[in-house]
Amino acid sequence: PPALIRTSGGRRIAAAAGKDGVLYGIDRSGVVPGGKSSQAELRIFYATPVTTRANVKAPLNATTETHFCPGTQGGTEWNGPAFHPTLNLLFVNAVDWCASVKLADAATVTGKRGAPWSGSGDPEHPFGRTDPKEMWGGWLTAVDADTGRVRWKYKAPTPMVAAVTPTAGGVVFTGDLNGDVLAFDASNGSVLWRNATGAALGGGVISYQAGGHQRVAVAAGMSPANWPLPKVTGRVIVYSLP
Repeated sequence: PPALIRTSGGRRIAAAAGKDGVLYGIDRSGVVPGGKSSQAELRIFYATPVTTRANVKAPLNATTETHFCPGTQGGTEWNGPAFHPTLNLLFVNAVDWCASVKLADAATVTGKRGAPWSGSGDPEHPFGRTDPKEMWGGWLTAVDADTGRVRWKYKAPTPMVAAVTPTAGGVVFTGDLNGDVLAFDASNGSVLWRNATGAALGGGVISYQAGGHQRVAVAAGMSPANWPLPKVTGRVIVYSLP
């Protein structure tokens, strides 16, 4: 999902990041509630890569594999950018995991009725062949909301797909697929705190107040069939500040 923001420079932007591994700052000033846009095409202020991008324009074919980044798992997916208005920074997680795809020949297409299939010609890898798990990684990137310039980046040992939650106290919370909950200094990206949950984090992260204390809740236990992760019971874990 995109973040609809007003930057410190006064720009009204829809910040969107997708599986192509790019954060887009889209001008939404011409969008009229209840009506059509006043622009024939919404203007893109900037397009900032937030993960490895390679061979993105190479055509796929049915003869050989084409290797490209981001791979078939993205890019950015599930959770969108988050905005810190005081620092005028957008934060976005991303997957860094390349893949190879060979298209199926139309004359030899086979598959199981009712099963998902994306056009891959490799029956063992219906969504393409991702690089070995040992080669995956991820990024948390902080981007100036007005210019699209990268302020800082954190290189993670796993893909980063969990939500990103900045707080008024200057802390950014998120998590990785190793199951670590992470807190960063929003201004420079230094890791302030981490906690191992034992279950991959791919869902929401929220901060709220209860009983006079700040709480942070995370969703742990991501284990979809198309990711090489252990199957565990999902749960919500709540942390409390003193």
